[in-house]
Amino acid sequence: MANDDWYRHKSWDNKIEADFEAQLKRSKGLFNKAQYLRIQAGYLLDSSDEKNELVGLNLMERLIKDFPSEEFSVIFGQEQLGDFYLARKDYEKAEQFFRVVTKHYQDKTSRSGTSAMADLKLAETILKSNQRDKFGEAYQLVTSYPISDLTFNDSKFYYTELRAQLSDVINNKAEAKEFAKTAIELSKITDPQLSRHKTVGLVKASEIQLRTLEQILAE
Repeated sequence: MANDDWYRHKSWDNKIEADFEAQLKRSKGLFNKAQYLRIQAGYLLDSSDEKNELVGLNLMERLIKDFPSEEFSVIFGQEQLGDFYLARKDYEKAEQFFRVVTKHYQDKTSRSGTSAMADLKLAETILKSNQRDKFGEAYQLVTSYPISDLTFNDSKFYYTELRAQLSDVINNKAEAKEFAKTAIELSKITDPQLSRHKTVGLVKASEIQLRTLEQILAE
């Protein structure tokens, strides 16, 4: 077993659990313990097996409860929980976790240790859950986002697509068209941004996403 394999399991059973707990107990420092919990929880949350996902949720909740002072791991863990629930269309829980991370951005004036996009994910959650009374808040989150921080085309596509859709639902048609056009242009870029990592930054837009953007342009 490699040195880091013990906290990167993609499945779970009694033997794996016993080894993980023994290794976690031997690990030194709260920072390391919290990080190992978060990483292992993340691997299990990415599983398609419901039992593994449940273990991942329990480990992440344990991280938040037992290591509240380890802000670096806890905040990232909160965002991962938001991602998990958003992917499963549990918008209420997704919003709850993304709000925690967004508040952290505001309180600490720092996005370090996260994807740096949890506020955009909060806006996406509001949009997808059709909370019309919060569309103004979602739009404000997107328009106040530091877009100069976006480096890769897939992140720029995510931003422009989201802004196009939000602008459309609040009836700002001109802006919606502007960002829809930019998003479509980004989706057509096939040249790698990094010569050694040819897939990094490439946009993987679905037919539904592109069709929606085309509809916004056609309005």
